[in-house]
Amino acid sequence: MTNQKKIVAIIMIAFFSIFYGCEKTEPDVATTDRDKFIGTWIAQSLGSGGPRNFTLTITASNSAPDQVLMNNFDGGGTNTFVPANINGNTLSIIRTVVSGETIEGSGAYSGGNLSFTFTIDDGQTIENRTGTAHK
Repeated sequence: MTNQKKIVAIIMIAFFSIFYGCEKTEPDVATTDRDKFIGTWIAQSLGSGGPRNFTLTITASNSAPDQVLMNNFDGGGTNTFVPANINGNTLSIIRTVVSGETIEGSGAYSGGNLSFTFTIDDGQTIENRTGTAHK
């Protein structure tokens, strides 16, 4: 290789190293969106089955960057997890069976609080419930 080709090769390597080394990386929007949902929440819900007060723990799911796991959702007990997908300030509760009851619904984050609208179907009765939570 001639000296001129070596110089051109060195310049090209330096250029690409600088260009790609300075490439701006954006945070994962899905992960950023779900961060505000993660934590321990004091929650309550209302429905025809009566009021329920419970501690809700939301953790990041390992399955997807836009998903969370809600432990003890609606007072279902510790080690009962209900998954939800996060998109911006909204969450979609993924249809899940917990202790023989099918849970699904939606929720939103606003002003540091959560609100939920969901159904619980035990196979005989569908109960419509609403809930709120704060940290």
